[in-house]
Amino acid sequence: MKRKNELLKQINRLRMKMIEIGSNKGLNDSETISISQELDDLLFDYQQITLDK
Repeated sequence: MKRKNELLKQINRLRMKMIEIGSNKGLNDSETISISQELDDLLFDYQQITLDK
């Protein structure tokens, strides 16, 4: 449960960072894309934890 809550916090922080950078630099900027990929990994991890129950 602790891992799930920590993942949710990380996902929300990263999502906000991606939105901010995407708004400032554009959606095709390499930093925005990099954060998006990192967010994808966290979402995948969260999904795996959720489905394993």
